[in-house]
Amino acid sequence: MTNKYVLITAAKDEEACIANVIEMVLRQTVQPVAWFIIDDGSSDQTASIVQQFAETYSFIKLYSSKSRGGRNFGSQYKAIQAAYDLAKAFDFEVIAVLDADTAPERVDYFESILNEFKKDPMLGMVSGFIFECSGGTWECRRDNSEDSTAGSGVAFRKICFEEIGGYTPLLYGGSDWLAQIDARVKGWKIKTRPDLHILHYRPTSSVGGILRGKFRAGLMDASFGSHPLFEIFKCARRATNPPFLLGGLIRFAGYLWWWITRRKPLISPEKVEFLRSQQLAKLHRWAVSLASGNGFQRQKIS
Repeated sequence: MTNKYVLITAAKDEEACIANVIEMVLRQTVQPVAWFIIDDGSSDQTASIVQQFAETYSFIKLYSSKSRGGRNFGSQYKAIQAAYDLAKAFDFEVIAVLDADTAPERVDYFESILNEFKKDPMLGMVSGFIFECSGGTWECRRDNSEDSTAGSGVAFRKICFEEIGGYTPLLYGGSDWLAQIDARVKGWKIKTRPDLHILHYRPTSSVGGILRGKFRAGLMDASFGSHPLFEIFKCARRATNPPFLLGGLIRFAGYLWWWITRRKPLISPEKVEFLRSQQLAKLHRWAVSLASGNGFQRQKIS
């Protein structure tokens, strides 16, 4: 296996972050064969900032699309799929996805990811952990998990990505979550590296308001058929993050609202069953961890 990979980024109104993200990628010890940045109808200077870098670095390729009706998860993953169609003309073995407001902290982030693929031919997806800044300190995001890849900074073996059909755009988000389920169902392994940090410059669910984002996250969980018991523990665990108890309650309210309005999961019954079996197994691990007094640890970096 070679070190050939392509990088894909969907960007919309990211002028505050995009230059820093590009500079962090330019520091990488292994550069991508091509980096497709899709400007998804930005109304700010995102495209012009990217174009300035593209004029100097030929592997950076800017493509602009018409606005798809505002910032939303479905639009983001449609842009990623469009970029992958463009990437097919290149020779590569790994496809990596990086959000326009996140950047790898370590200069060997992608080199380390590629080495993981080399060590295990059945490894389909790899990512690091998301870190967010709080009070001047970069902290490990609460929902990072060693059995679930991050949505940004994730890399796919090309064969795995094609077998699962890439990303499926979903109205309430979760396209990256569904990709993991599809990969596991097809027998691919998933791995995370907690030591590889992905710096997230915008707080989770901050677009459109944190509380609105929490409610939407609850809708997303329900749209996957998340197990009720797992959802209770999940929301309770995340109530330790701002906006604390209110955020956990609003997320659970979104989950309940889905079922109250008698909507069905958006994924197949077989995938719902697979997901719930994994969630119950995770609940068991959490219970064992709490019983042993380990609790939930949070990493910090200065």
